[in-house]
Amino acid sequence: MNAREHDDPLDRLAAEEDWSRRARAVEKDVRRELRRPVFRPARTPRPRGARPERGGVSWIFVLLVLLTVGSAAATWAGLGPATLTVFVFVLSGWLVTLCLHEFAHALTAHRGGDDTVAGKGYLRLDPRRYGHPVLTLILPLLVLLIGGLPLPGGAVLIETHRLRNRLRDAMVSLAGPAVNIIAAAVLLTTVSAFGPEYLALVPAPEAAFWAALSLLAYLQVAAAILNLLPVPGLDGWGTIEPYLPSSARRVGDRIKPFGILLVFALLWIDVFRDLFSEATFFFLDVSGIPLEAVGLGYHLFQFWRGW
Repeated sequence: MNAREHDDPLDRLAAEEDWSRRARAVEKDVRRELRRPVFRPARTPRPRGARPERGGVSWIFVLLVLLTVGSAAATWAGLGPATLTVFVFVLSGWLVTLCLHEFAHALTAHRGGDDTVAGKGYLRLDPRRYGHPVLTLILPLLVLLIGGLPLPGGAVLIETHRLRNRLRDAMVSLAGPAVNIIAAAVLLTTVSAFGPEYLALVPAPEAAFWAALSLLAYLQVAAAILNLLPVPGLDGWGTIEPYLPSSARRVGDRIKPFGILLVFALLWIDVFRDLFSEATFFFLDVSGIPLEAVGLGYHLFQFWRGW
């Protein structure tokens, strides 16, 4: 038998002098690869300030709610001067509803298709988010303090072209006054159901409390009426604007920046001021709350007039 016929390649490979060395080297390389950590691409760090805005409640809004509740309790218990507690109670309570008014606009727009609302921070209950701090917050507050009129304050910029239809557009404008209407209904019902028929029949601290609550109810009714006026720049105009012809909308766009000033000027005219007062006190009278309670509330709220 020929020796070449019995030559096995595996036998020749095993006979090589460096077989054991090469086998150990390969085995070592395999173990090294197994111990090596699996590569995972690192996440790209999020740039500072790029975190998407989400809803929530700011510490300022929480502080306003605490001030409202605390000053209401202090007024009822007679802790401190009634003028101070009523002033804080009414002012902080009004600011709470102002934030809820604008939040309602933003939430309705968000549900209606404007996906930019969240990024603008409107879904966070924070008075600093809603419009220019001077023109849309401080100025209405000054008018409230000096003249006792709840001019519309705050503003959220809604991209109406993103809304699904005209009905959604109108609902966005109605959402804000709806907050004032609901707040007015709750306050009027509370005063009518649980308040005294005559303030002279209750102790002074309780009388101050019911007067402050009546004043808050009056402000909510007045705010709802003012906001629903069909004046460009106000919610009443925004409700009917989607259904108006384009020519009327263009005229309204020119007037919108001066809408609040126009309302303020109209209220200086006796005829318009009397109509506004009659409309406001009509709802107060129908609810059954004593109108003198609103007068006492104003007297305590604007305490500086007695100096």
